[in-house]
Amino acid sequence: MPKNIFNYKFKKILNDLKRRPEDAALDLGLTKKKINQILEGKKKLEFDLIEKAVKIWPVNYNEFFSVEDDAKHGFKIFKSKASNSTERKMYRGGEAYYLYKDTVMSKVSTFRPEWIQQLKVVDNSNPNNKGVKFNNGHFLHQFTYFIGPVNFYYILNNKKRVAKMNTGDSMYISPYIPHSFTTRKNKKNLLGNILALTYADKLNTESLNEFSAIGYELTKKFNLNLKNKIYAFKSSLLYHLKNSSISDHNFKELTGLNLNRLLKNKKLPNKKVIDKIATYLKINSRDLLPPIQNDYVKIQKYKSNRSWFYPSKYKKDFLFVELTNLSHLPMSKAFELNILNNKNNIGFSVPAHQYLYNIGSSKIKINFNKKIKQNFNPGDSIYLKPNVNYKFSGKGKVLILRIGGSVSSDALYHLSWLSQKNLKRLFNDYKQWFN
Repeated sequence: MPKNIFNYKFKKILNDLKRRPEDAALDLGLTKKKINQILEGKKKLEFDLIEKAVKIWPVNYNEFFSVEDDAKHGFKIFKSKASNSTERKMYRGGEAYYLYKDTVMSKVSTFRPEWIQQLKVVDNSNPNNKGVKFNNGHFLHQFTYFIGPVNFYYILNNKKRVAKMNTGDSMYISPYIPHSFTTRKNKKNLLGNILALTYADKLNTESLNEFSAIGYELTKKFNLNLKNKIYAFKSSLLYHLKNSSISDHNFKELTGLNLNRLLKNKKLPNKKVIDKIATYLKINSRDLLPPIQNDYVKIQKYKSNRSWFYPSKYKKDFLFVELTNLSHLPMSKAFELNILNNKNNIGFSVPAHQYLYNIGSSKIKINFNKKIKQNFNPGDSIYLKPNVNYKFSGKGKVLILRIGGSVSSDALYHLSWLSQKNLKRLFNDYKQWFN
């Protein structure tokens, strides 16, 4: 982004509203000279002018502001000492229940990860234990990595449930599922810990703002039935027919297919039929086959994890252990990465936002973009921007969570349609929309 982001944003708003400087001056009660000075970065765009623009034009305050980049070199590291300084004790029902510590968070991503120790010790695994205090659930998705003897409690379909978790086990929990964690009593009197990695996916603050403006009554009409593939197909088909103002008669006349029969069919149409419908509606076939949500809660035991040597079984520089992942969140990927070769030359560049936590007992090093080296010690955590090159040295064990953020699915396709020239312009567009 350009240095003077406010002026850049102001120019974009004027272009989108088809306002020349003289038009904006007339609307805002300023001189053309002052508008040009703002656009040229010679004068600051004051907040009172933003307030006036929001009252006059169909724009929102957030359109004048941008995300602050606190990871300017492509990464942000949070040392264990800094994490320890954020320690705070949480109480439930009048007794100490959790010990919280922050780990790395960046303004560039939606990661909101915490290290949490379970101070509440239970001597049984009864989900109805009265000493267990459930929360109300929360807006963010949560991936959890378990360390030690931890009981994970959750409420699903109005029933309290419990899973006995141990080191290396992991789970995913969807938004608004009430849950809780305790330490299971053990001979060593160890307290259990979790890394609770919460994050927003496609339903984020921006989309929530839009839905809030639309209102509950209208927003609930968006809901698709995603219980299984057949319901998902039928629900999506009706959605696109409504959006195209195509009746069942139109549909039959132009495709030769009987809509009522399609909707009553208990089987998914074959690929040829789906492609024919997609071509007729001028959409992609995938838009008729949205992902279904198989799991509101998914528990993954360590022994059942899939694993592989990287780059191959013949060159074992790394061992990837795949933790809890879900098909309906395809860009969310969690791994335990074991670095096996102290002097490997393999680097990574991943098209996702990444969270890294040193869960091992060894000090390792990490090199960013072949320029910046950082010590990555036990208890340290790192945020990485998408596509940053990085390489490890030293043996160790790292927890990794990857998420797509906004740059995946349709946003990725739209970005890819831009030429390289126009992609550069997207980041530094001071041109008026006409000469």
